[in-house]
Amino acid sequence: MRKQSIVLFAAAAGAVALLASCKPAAESEASSAPTKAPASVATVATAKITFSDLPVPPKPAVTQQLIEHGKAVYVQNCTACHGVKGDGQGAAAAFLMPPPRDFVKANYRMRSTPTSRLPTDGDLFRSISLGMSGTPMPAWKFLLSEDDRWAVVEYLKTLSSRFADPSELRTVVSLGTPPPRSESVVAEGKALYTKLACITCHGEAGRGDGTAAVNLVDESQTKIKPRDFSNPGLFKSGYATKEIVRTILTGFNGTPMVGFHGTISESDAWKVAYFVESLAKPAPAGPLVRLSQNFLVREQLGEPDVRLRLTERAWTYDPAIIRVKKGQIIEVTFEPSDNGLGVGHGFAISGYDEAVFLNGAMVGVPKMVKFRADRAGRFTFYCSTQCSTEKLHPLMNGTFIVEDDAPKQTASLD
Repeated sequence: MRKQSIVLFAAAAGAVALLASCKPAAESEASSAPTKAPASVATVATAKITFSDLPVPPKPAVTQQLIEHGKAVYVQNCTACHGVKGDGQGAAAAFLMPPPRDFVKANYRMRSTPTSRLPTDGDLFRSISLGMSGTPMPAWKFLLSEDDRWAVVEYLKTLSSRFADPSELRTVVSLGTPPPRSESVVAEGKALYTKLACITCHGEAGRGDGTAAVNLVDESQTKIKPRDFSNPGLFKSGYATKEIVRTILTGFNGTPMVGFHGTISESDAWKVAYFVESLAKPAPAGPLVRLSQNFLVREQLGEPDVRLRLTERAWTYDPAIIRVKKGQIIEVTFEPSDNGLGVGHGFAISGYDEAVFLNGAMVGVPKMVKFRADRAGRFTFYCSTQCSTEKLHPLMNGTFIVEDDAPKQTASLD
């Protein structure tokens, strides 16, 4: 039987979509494009790139055409969460936690500028490119070109009058020179941690359980939890000493976390960062090995006859119908275009559940399943991850058709 590949192009989900040039389609044609290898999951140990380290390419000349292109990309990819007006009131906003950013108020979290100040253009480019860890905001560097991302930066700036105000200074905060790390310096950082009242919110052990933690809310009056310093994977800008220093000095606009730039020295900020790092739990020595919970004896499958790449748009699989032939070995690689409520999306086929069940696929971290289409008929495929509340998740499904005829006919998508 001739090997073949079927590439299913899709765009972004709820909060997001793919490229401005993408056009949703119920189904697409088969092609011979190879399947992209799944990206590895980055951990603290693999030195995942952090906010400040992301290279910022030269920005194109700012023209009306660039801004209009940015608007088109924004409408295609961002309105579902952030809203047409950029006020964070998109159709999917009610299902997302934390709430989408309000671009009109322009209280941006990820910045290199002082508290209450606007971010630089480079900050905006980095935020769009890397996304926001622990939230539904994906890393758009996987989905949009550099020019598309720059265009979105310029369009976002038109959504708030603050960017046109000449009194709004966007000066980058200096992180200074890090002092040598030693036990005595870490001890000084611990003393500053208490003196600056970090302990009140983050707690003595840095678990986010300080005495004031229960009453904290953000600008939208949504309850928020202080950062748990024991879990490096939760840091929104990536885990690195300088990112902790930058956050100490600049703060998170729209939250109770203020910046200490001008209040403490850069050297003291580094000392506090050293102490914060001492609160982190050590990473596991190696990958976790989980025993299978499936007691069935599985067929050892060889090379697939059909390779499928699948994603979704606004909590909808695209394409919605897949056709294959009975007896074919199918390989499905699923990579969503957003992270749902922060835990990703899934893919399973009713009637094939024992063999086809993916959970927690995320942007940049696709998941793959291989199985034999051994039963003819029409089956429903659905999201096997709780990716939203209320109606979006239950309606995320499609049709998987296994045809039992003409074995030489190639697999196709209607």
